[in-house]
Order: sequence, then structure tokens, then C-alpha cells
Amino acid sequence: MIDSDGVGYIRIIRRINLKTLIEIFKDLYLELKKDPERKPHITIYVSNSVYEEMSDNMKHFHEFTVSCMDGTFDLFVIS
Repeated sequence: MIDSDGVGYIRIIRRINLKTLIEIFKDLYLELKKDPERKPHITIYVSNSVYEEMSDNMKHFHEFTVSCMDGTFDLFVIS
């Protein structure tokens, strides 16, 4: 989902594999890149239980996006 400010949101409430997360992220990132006036901003919300199961993958994926990609990427663990 992309809001009126051009921020993309991903909410993960059940376990998904890393490939699926990357595909969703890629599609959203490419859609946000279409607006040359703004840098992509994506916020990922993940439930605490899923984060505990996927913690290493999520942490490494988030670190990669922050360090290697143009834009702002937030990761929030929700209860």
C-alpha cells in the first residue's frame, strides 16, 4: 500500500519466506521510484511472533536495504 505522502507500507502478520518478502519489497520499491521528486520510503511492520521466527533474515534484509539502496526503510515490530 502507498499512502498520499508517497510512503509504502508492508505489514507481515504471518510467516513468509525471504523470497516472498523480497518480491513484495521490489514491486513496492519500483513503484515508488516512478516519482522522481521523492526518494522511496518503505515501512515494514512485522508481528512480534513472526519477527522472532524470522529475526535473522529480517535484520539482515533491513540492514542491506538501509546500507545499499537509495531511500528510507523502517522496520517496526508490532504486538
